[in-house]
Amino acid sequence: ACPEHGPTVALVPWARHGSALSRAFEDLVVWDAIASNKHRAARRHGVTWRAVNHACERVLAEALDRVDLLDGLVAIAIDEVKAKKGQRYLTVVCDHFTGKVIWATEGRSKDAVRLFFDALDAGETDPARKRSANLNFVTCDGAEWIRLVLAERCPQAEVCMDTFHVIAWATEALDEVRRAEWNELRQHGTAAHAKSVKGLRWLLVRNWENLSPKQKSVVRDLERSNRRTFRGWQLKEGLRDIFGLPLLQARRALDAWLAWASRSQLEPFVKLARTIRFYRTSIEATIEWQITNGIAESNNSAIGRIRANARGFHKASAFITMIMLDRGDLSPDLPWAKAS
Repeated sequence: ACPEHGPTVALVPWARHGSALSRAFEDLVVWDAIASNKHRAARRHGVTWRAVNHACERVLAEALDRVDLLDGLVAIAIDEVKAKKGQRYLTVVCDHFTGKVIWATEGRSKDAVRLFFDALDAGETDPARKRSANLNFVTCDGAEWIRLVLAERCPQAEVCMDTFHVIAWATEALDEVRRAEWNELRQHGTAAHAKSVKGLRWLLVRNWENLSPKQKSVVRDLERSNRRTFRGWQLKEGLRDIFGLPLLQARRALDAWLAWASRSQLEPFVKLARTIRFYRTSIEATIEWQITNGIAESNNSAIGRIRANARGFHKASAFITMIMLDRGDLSPDLPWAKAS
């Protein structure tokens, strides 16, 4: 503390700015917080929870100054993940080639997606020099709040519809058919038959190749005992098969499937056929390029484990910090790992 110039802060190689902890100790605490949670890391190392929280923020800020996660993007996945109760969500963006989470923000809206493109282009006004112009593929679900911004900010990119969501739509349609048949049998049929249809729920949603011989025979018996449910199951499996075909064959098969679903007299599948016609361009792009939103779903599962380990987060910013440290691969190297 100089009498003339006042307090002076000196940069030292063994500590970060504003920290009372050494760099090596801080790295160990943050690494432990990522592996378990902040509370356990604080108890294990004899520091406060707030000290661990501030250490995570400092380590992330330093890592983001060192690495530009948004550089060189060609294919990205955009999805939402639940942050906490009460319809609180985060919008998360992943890089298809690295598998990492590269950006996240609070909320799920067009404004949230626009914030990503603002960060990607970093104020660049020349369209030719914008990094969003280098995006060739974007995978997402059918959410219009994502697709409208994609059409606005990167119209050149192929938007690929996530296969999982398309099959999930068919599975939901099949379950609607099954429930309608169950209610009909409950009111006008026998109790035993109604009970047997009710018990088919999890059997019908499973993939055919994953069924045992006994389960396959139960499905085959539906052709005689409940033709409407069997027809819905055939439509679901037929749609699954299309995604494994080459593009030209898939187009012809999709034409045939849409015609079949439209005249199936199963209202859930008639509605599904209209939905698939609306998203057909994106579905065909998925079949052609074989890019799905699987990387985002995988990261979402890991993000769910982060939330569960922490027993939730008070602030979205704290949740995002832990997501970026873990799923953005920005976790600090431990001292002994550096030495080796």
